[in-house]
Amino acid sequence: DMPTDPRPADRAAFAGDRWRRFLLVSAAATAGGGIAGVLGGLFYGLSIGVGPAMGATSALFVLLAINMVVGLVAGIGVGTGLAAAELARGDRWQWAMLGGAIGGFVTGGAAKLVGLDAFALLLGQSPGDMTGAPEGLILGAAVGVATWAARHHALSLARSAAVGGLVAGVSGVAISLSGGTFLGGSLDFLLRRFPESRFRLDAIGALFGESGFGAVSKAATSGIECLLFGACVVGAMFFVRPARISAPHRPTS
Repeated sequence: DMPTDPRPADRAAFAGDRWRRFLLVSAAATAGGGIAGVLGGLFYGLSIGVGPAMGATSALFVLLAINMVVGLVAGIGVGTGLAAAELARGDRWQWAMLGGAIGGFVTGGAAKLVGLDAFALLLGQSPGDMTGAPEGLILGAAVGVATWAARHHALSLARSAAVGGLVAGVSGVAISLSGGTFLGGSLDFLLRRFPESRFRLDAIGALFGESGFGAVSKAATSGIECLLFGACVVGAMFFVRPARISAPHRPTS
């Protein structure tokens, strides 16, 4: 007997499963990015040098909001890229890396463009150096590879998050040392333009043995931001397995 084409109902069901999978992967990465943003906001909010009388609680909520938005946007971009790569090519590390890289590149570039305009409109000045397309591309590629590795080797939730955090954290430090900037560096650059601001990152610098927010602090906070993002996104992907998209059943006659 020769195989025949799948029935229209089979094809429709298979296509529906694929698109549901696409949305599920994108949503998981977005949720992971949002969680990473909250954790990053807590880190910055509890570390900055703002006394109780100067609005420490308000500063905490502001930084939480900023970090959460940044994390959600990054999660949407990288997650969409990963989902598109999986939809197109399935379980291949090259495509996972490429999908994450493209998603991070597009999101980083768009976020930088909109962010600079928003700061300029609201404050009259903007950080000339903030996270953009190159940082997004490298971080997205790192998260893509980590996601594939955790999925391919069927790692546990804890190990998946650990792999994601390690790979992304190392990439964040490397990006910073090569001249890239993440949120900590962007905030520091902006605050230097507003010396009357009550926000200070000197307390974070002190954690790393610096008198101010120097190169070591910038690299360390970049690593922490990327570590949180990678751990949360790859960890969130644990809940949307299995990753392989099976072929539709082809009835025979």
